[in-house]
Amino acid sequence: MHSPLPPDSGESAPAGQAAGDNGDEARRDQRVATLLLARYNLRYLVRLYAAFDGDLLMPIVLGEVGLYNVGGLGLDDQALAAIRCSNEGDFDKLLLRPCNAFSISSSTGIPRETVRRKVSHLIQQDWINRDTKGGLTITPKAMALCLNPFHDDNQSDFLSTADQVRAALGAPGQA
Repeated sequence: MHSPLPPDSGESAPAGQAAGDNGDEARRDQRVATLLLARYNLRYLVRLYAAFDGDLLMPIVLGEVGLYNVGGLGLDDQALAAIRCSNEGDFDKLLLRPCNAFSISSSTGIPRETVRRKVSHLIQQDWINRDTKGGLTITPKAMALCLNPFHDDNQSDFLSTADQVRAALGAPGQA
């Protein structure tokens, strides 16, 4: 068992602990970081709630389709440049990997029939396309309507929260 060193001790403490720190301060810092992240998540959920007319399952289904679609692109510089496409012509060049309602249901835990209804609504809104084999892919409209409205507010909020969390944890690069 490790006993804490006195604050004025010149001896070294175990990795991750300052001399005289028995871990209580680190746990307090983690609670602060958790609270900051919870506040951010709640603000983000409220933005999604407003953007999707109170239906929080809709962005989950749309997001899962989109992430599955781009999952095969990789994350190298060329793939990231393609994902950042700025117009519909560029977007149409992406080789999106289609998915189906069953895979969305399996990955999210949302019942398949509920996913099917949400997909039908997303198709009506022109946020998802269904190909002749039943494969689902996101549309350029989905990218424009779903990501851009959150870009400025959400990115700023996210980065500010990240800075606050780093500061609370005493991590390098804090603001």
